[in-house]
Amino acid sequence: MNYSIFIKTIKYGFLVISIAIIVLIINNNISHKIETVPNQKISNNDFKTISQVLHKPTFMSIDNKKQPFKVMAKKATRYKSEPNIFNLDKPTGEIKSGEEMFFLSGDSGIFNKEVQQLKVEGNVKFKNENDMIFKTSEMYFDFKKEILSGEKKVKGKKNNSLIISEGFKILNKGEKIFFTGKTKLTLVQN
Repeated sequence: MNYSIFIKTIKYGFLVISIAIIVLIINNNISHKIETVPNQKISNNDFKTISQVLHKPTFMSIDNKKQPFKVMAKKATRYKSEPNIFNLDKPTGEIKSGEEMFFLSGDSGIFNKEVQQLKVEGNVKFKNENDMIFKTSEMYFDFKKEILSGEKKVKGKKNNSLIISEGFKILNKGEKIFFTGKTKLTLVQN
């Protein structure tokens, strides 16, 4: 007789514990549903076109003369419709020409990986390791042809000399520089 009372007690005890666990699970799920959700609505259509978002990406390759170059950014977004084109936030670039390094930076950009072309916009700076610096609002770089160009106003400085122009074209990574449109050059003798 004692054995059957013990079995019944355990049976009802497990039943009470099971009910308590179910009540706790339901209560926990309800409390998560009550949490506030931000007012911003995101629909499935917002994500259909985005293929990939990369944080701090680095694209590396070599040009026709086997000189390395790098394109980096704070963030890059690639869309499904154009898988070889990356929209860049805060892009930077490093280009090696012989023994000299050139650096490029801006606010935003577009990098076409297939044709190796980069467009940089907003507070664009192009400089070397020493004291040459060009500032403009928009710049294009074709890594295959080794042509850096811009059709917006550009301001350049080297050895305290200053040049202001309506556009520019840099060939062979700085060996030849052409300024287009109205150009003002101020040379300072050292």
